Amino acid sequence: MNLRLKQWIDGSIGRILVAIFVVIVRGLGLLLKRNHSLQPEPKNILVIKMLGLGSVFMAMDSLYSLKKRYPNTRFILMCGQGVAAGIEPLKFFDEIWVHNDKSIGKLVSSGFALLIKTWKQKGLWVMDLEVYSVLTTLFSAWTSARNRFGFQLNKVHFRNYLNTHNIYFNQFITVSRNYENLVKDMGVREIETFQTPQFSNQKKGNYIAINNTCSELGGDLRKMDSGQLKAIVNELVNQQKLQVAFTGAPSDYESLEKLIKNELAEFEGKVINIAGKFSFTNYYSFLSESCLAMISIDSAPLHIAMKLGLPTLSVWGPIKPEQRIETNQSKHLVVYKAQACSPCIHLSDIVPCGGNNICMKEIPTELLIQKTRELCGIVTSLH
Repeated sequence: MNLRLKQWIDGSIGRILVAIFVVIVRGLGLLLKRNHSLQPEPKNILVIKMLGLGSVFMAMDSLYSLKKRYPNTRFILMCGQGVAAGIEPLKFFDEIWVHNDKSIGKLVSSGFALLIKTWKQKGLWVMDLEVYSVLTTLFSAWTSARNRFGFQLNKVHFRNYLNTHNIYFNQFITVSRNYENLVKDMGVREIETFQTPQFSNQKKGNYIAINNTCSELGGDLRKMDSGQLKAIVNELVNQQKLQVAFTGAPSDYESLEKLIKNELAEFEGKVINIAGKFSFTNYYSFLSESCLAMISIDSAPLHIAMKLGLPTLSVWGPIKPEQRIETNQSKHLVVYKAQACSPCIHLSDIVPCGGNNICMKEIPTELLIQKTRELCGIVTSLH
């Protein structure tokens, strides 16, 4: 199923089910009067994040801190296939449950099978990292877990009646800060940094990774245009004497090949396309060992690169960088030309520009070149 159909099912059918089950869940809550304190400690914690690999990477410090707080607890991730493939190499979760949503029939049957698995988990807590989903909130309630944690904001106000613990999701601070607030409500006292020791930082290559791809969830509004990309590549190859590796998913390979052939032919031999060529494990190793830095739009590869320790230059348009990353970090540079209509994604159902993302198109190439030079300066100082 495509994303739009999934969102329609979640919003339309989900809200019908909410109207029914809010009454049932509230009634049972008043009748059973269960203890929703943090004692006894959980034996299992189920983390729900169906879409958004980058969001899981942004949550890793919080999840690691939660794991340190409850060292004897088993951690289970329930997610879609794309998230599972990207998280498995980290060897963080004790189990990963993949929800099959290839069709409506599989979405229902797979969801029911996973629900049955939750009923077999003793001492279960559920942590729902989806911010806007209706169905994941219902799934959490159906698990009958003693403690169910999630985010509350106006769009999903019904969670006040379905979750046992709700944390306000502040759209004007970084997502990672919201995750930190959530795990603190689960008993974490101090946030610790998650490291990825299995991926070496010994540099063997001379590449700058460029990511201008985004999942279906992100859409095309965040992307730079070909002229901006050509200016960046020219600076890296001709002025900085570096090589460029374009990253992306398998579905991005053909469009990147076309870009390289039609717009970047003069840099032949200095620009490669690695979209979809590696497993996630090998992709993370390539970034760690062969890449000196990454230039990226707001997309999962940016947050992966940051967690792997690479310096980054991120380019922003319809999302304000302060919503996603800490912008005062010395080796992570940011380009953001605040338009009157930005930020818009997640705040407006209809984007003001109608899809003509001037917030990205009107970023001057001179500014991108300047910031690229600054990034290369950071790389030189680190090596």
